[in-house]
Amino acid sequence: MSGSDSTYHAMFGDGSSVLEHVLLAIIEAHSTPETSGSQQRRLETALAALLGSASPAQRNMEAAHAFMARQRRHAVCEAEMLALSGRGGIPPNIPTIAELAENAARKVLQCRDTDLPAAVDELCNSFRGYQARTAIEPDPICEALKAQAVERICDELAEWDIATSRSGRR
Repeated sequence: MSGSDSTYHAMFGDGSSVLEHVLLAIIEAHSTPETSGSQQRRLETALAALLGSASPAQRNMEAAHAFMARQRRHAVCEAEMLALSGRGGIPPNIPTIAELAENAARKVLQCRDTDLPAAVDELCNSFRGYQARTAIEPDPICEALKAQAVERICDELAEWDIATSRSGRR
């Protein structure tokens, strides 16, 4: 398994990956009263062991990219719903990547005005790569396929006597 393999990084609607769902199912199945409540920390430890650790700056950029993608999906969905309603009217403005980046820099990265131009440039440039790795349009079929993948992986793990908990979904 490669850390760059898109199968494992395919994102669910909540921003988590197939790999995260499978690991969380295993963690939930192996939780004890002493480890209860530490699932997120254990998940982060497992991900770091499997994929390598990410710096806080990398995690912040990933969170900003996810925020930008959600904002874009929301705007596109509003425009499509208005078009489908047949009511006409002025369609909502779909923000540009630069507008999304500025919003993410302010709200997610908490940039000051002096740091804003550099952060917006970095987000704009790196968001194109993020878009290539993740789908920006909502796709319920893709979400169902990812959920089925988690189920199949958990079933396969069960055959190897590795317990998982399907209630471990976020």
